[in-house]
Amino acid sequence: MTCNDPYVKALRAAGYNVIRLPRADVRPLQLLAKAGDTLDRIGDLTAVLLAGPNIALPTVKENTRVASVSGQRTGDLSAGIGLSILGSIIGAMGGSTIGLDVTYRQAKSVTFVLEDVFEDRVDITLLDQYLANGDVSPFAAYVGKLLDADRLYVTTAILKSTKVSVETRRSQGSDLDVSLPEIRNVVGGNVKVGGKGDSTSKVTYEGSIPLVFGFQAAQLFYDKGRYERFKVLRDGASLESAPPGEPDSPLLNEGPFVRFGEL
Repeated sequence: MTCNDPYVKALRAAGYNVIRLPRADVRPLQLLAKAGDTLDRIGDLTAVLLAGPNIALPTVKENTRVASVSGQRTGDLSAGIGLSILGSIIGAMGGSTIGLDVTYRQAKSVTFVLEDVFEDRVDITLLDQYLANGDVSPFAAYVGKLLDADRLYVTTAILKSTKVSVETRRSQGSDLDVSLPEIRNVVGGNVKVGGKGDSTSKVTYEGSIPLVFGFQAAQLFYDKGRYERFKVLRDGASLESAPPGEPDSPLLNEGPFVRFGEL
């Protein structure tokens, strides 16, 4: 997916940045530390930035339906990239991908559609009050240095879905039908596989755990351990991990793409 991809544009229009490989373990109020071209998760906000006497941690508002993003399609991806992403998604849903490449061996391009999209978010104005009233943990020595260096971000919202549809085409651009029974046999019972009939070019994969594919975050600014302000992360930043077995893409910071590191 590129910056001109209609899916990426739709997320940007909704104020979201992209997680290129959807994952289940991203949520609001996580701290991210900037390390070169990477944002590494270092833990929950409350482990480092403690509540003050007057303002409690804002409540995360969960499961708000986002109709404007549901049904948005990516552009056509090459089969190699598209199937690597699909394998990562199925793996995150708890399914198997061994033999999936055989089912899709004639595919030349892949398109993804996110279905039934929901949002979890925290009110950033209330978060601002919490930070102003709170304090940095006296035991967070290294994180305190990161705060003073303006290298910490906090996630404020995420987009998630349990369902993704995949459409495949041949080299001539015609639809490529694949066998649903064959795919069900490959992925196993943890992932529901749906479509019209036993053979179709559009296959829907659904897991029980929502995968996160979009996020919002704010950069935190501190001076000598005291909170001053925040800055919303914008302009199409994204969190990206390379597909299994492939090297990470060269990425830039604050604008194009940011690689998202593990905890």
